[in-house]
Amino acid sequence: MMNFGQEVRAKCKKCGKDAPASEFKMHYEYRMMVCPTCFKGQPKPVVPNAPKEEPVAPKAPGWDKEDEYLEKVTKKKQEQQTSTFQSIPGSPYVQCKCIHCKYTFKYDGIRKTPSSCPYCNNPVPKYTSKQF
Repeated sequence: MMNFGQEVRAKCKKCGKDAPASEFKMHYEYRMMVCPTCFKGQPKPVVPNAPKEEPVAPKAPGWDKEDEYLEKVTKKKQEQQTSTFQSIPGSPYVQCKCIHCKYTFKYDGIRKTPSSCPYCNNPVPKYTSKQF
């Protein structure tokens, strides 16, 4: 027969000691419930690894911020052109193929919905209707 004044005791899987079950806590490193003596309240300080910088090709003499901006704009324009929109006959929708994940979905060019790819959530590039 169990006494109602006593708590249920459990054995710690880390150290093997008995402790009241209500005092066990989930440990982030061990990924299991441990007794209060095994539980460390503060996580170990994480030392961030220095990000490795990729070697950048040397720019041509006279390269400035304007040239960098123009290069970014041309890359964006090329990305927009690589996306494929195909009209679906008898429907106001067009079939869009995502640039990033290559997922194919229906796109409403009039309402501009969905605004992002349903699979990867990247924005849909601008669609220009050829009807107007």
